Amino acid sequence: MKIMSIVGLLGVLLFVFVFPVPLYAQTATTASLGAVYRGHIQDYGDLPADNGVVTDGGLLGTTGEGKRIEGLTVELTGEAAATGNYSIRYNVHIQNEGWQAATDEPLSWKKDGDFAGSQGKSQRLEAIQLQLTDAAGQPATDYAVEYRVHIQDYGWSQGWKKDGAIAGTAGESKRLEAIQIRIVPKFSGSLDPAVFKASSHRLGQTQFKPENVAVTDGQLAITIPAGTMASGEVSSTDLKGYGSYEISMKLPNAPSSITGFFLYAAPDYDQEIDIEIYNQPDGKIMFTSYANGALTQTLTSDLSFDPTADFHHYRIDYQPDTIDFYVDDILLTRFSEGIPHNPMYLMVNAWFPNWLDKKPAPQTQQLLIDWIRY
Repeated sequence: MKIMSIVGLLGVLLFVFVFPVPLYAQTATTASLGAVYRGHIQDYGDLPADNGVVTDGGLLGTTGEGKRIEGLTVELTGEAAATGNYSIRYNVHIQNEGWQAATDEPLSWKKDGDFAGSQGKSQRLEAIQLQLTDAAGQPATDYAVEYRVHIQDYGWSQGWKKDGAIAGTAGESKRLEAIQIRIVPKFSGSLDPAVFKASSHRLGQTQFKPENVAVTDGQLAITIPAGTMASGEVSSTDLKGYGSYEISMKLPNAPSSITGFFLYAAPDYDQEIDIEIYNQPDGKIMFTSYANGALTQTLTSDLSFDPTADFHHYRIDYQPDTIDFYVDDILLTRFSEGIPHNPMYLMVNAWFPNWLDKKPAPQTQQLLIDWIRY
C-alpha cells in the first residue's frame, strides 16, 4: 500500500479512484511497508492457488463454510521491507499442541515467510499473534501490524488486534476460519504541517489550544486537561473530496463531551459530514450531514461496546450520491439525500457542546488516535 499525502485539487480528483491510504505524521516515514500472506485451508489446500498471495488487508480463508485454517506464512513487502530493517513475527495456537512458542517472547516466533501451524495433521489454528520488529528485534516504532480473525461461532466479533495481542481463542476448541492482516504507519516525531494543523478557536464550551495536540508513543493525542473543558482539534491542510476516510481511535472518558471525526467547510451548516461519539462508556454515536446551509440528515444509534475502553475503527465513505458510515467495518447507515458536494477539510476533535451538561473532566483525559487513512 503506497503512503502519500495529496495536495489541492489533484487530491480531490484522485480520491474518487484510489484505495484509502494511511496518513502519517512524520515526513521521514516515506517508504511503504505492506504484508502478503498465504495459508493452508481445510479441503482447499494452499491458498491462493498457483503460489499467489493475499495482500495488505485481504481475506485469507473462508466464512460460512466451516473450514479451518491449518497454517500460514506472512512476509513484508514494499520499499521499507527491502531495507531489511523490519521483520514480521507470528505465533499460533494449534489444536492439541498449544502455542508454538511463548506468547511473551516474539523473538522465538516464526518470521518472514516461515510456515506457522501444522502440516498433514488436519489440526486447526485457534489463535494467532503478530508483531513487527526492527533490525534490533525490538517492536517497530513507526509502523504497526493490525489483524483480525473470523472464529468458529464468534465470527469477526473480536475486531482488529495489533502488535502482539492475541486474536482468537485458546481452550475453547474454536477454529480460525479466516484472517486479514495489514500494516499501518504510526504517528511519530511531531505533527506534520504538510498533512495536519492544530486549531486555535472556540467551539461550544471548548477552547481549542494547539498545546493540547501532540504526537506521543506512536499516537496522536488530543488532551482534555483535568478540571477544564479545553481540548484540541486537528484539520487537514488541504481540502478533500469524494473518497473513504477512516480513523482508529480510543475515546476519552469525559461525559458531557463528544469526539468528532468529520469533513467540514465554512460557514457552519454549509458543507459537513459528521461522525460524533459521546465520550462516555455507554457508546452513543451520531451521524449527520449538512448541505447548502441546512441540516439534511441525522441519525443517533447505540454502539455495542464502550468506546473509551479500546481502539475502534470509524469510517465515512463519501460519494456523489451516497454517504456510508461504518464502525469496525460494519455498515451502520447510508445517507442518499442532501449530500454536500463541495470540497471540505478532514477534521478530528474532542469538545464540550453547549447542549450537553457543562461538566469539566475531573481527571486529565485523552483522545488517542492510532492512524487516519484515506
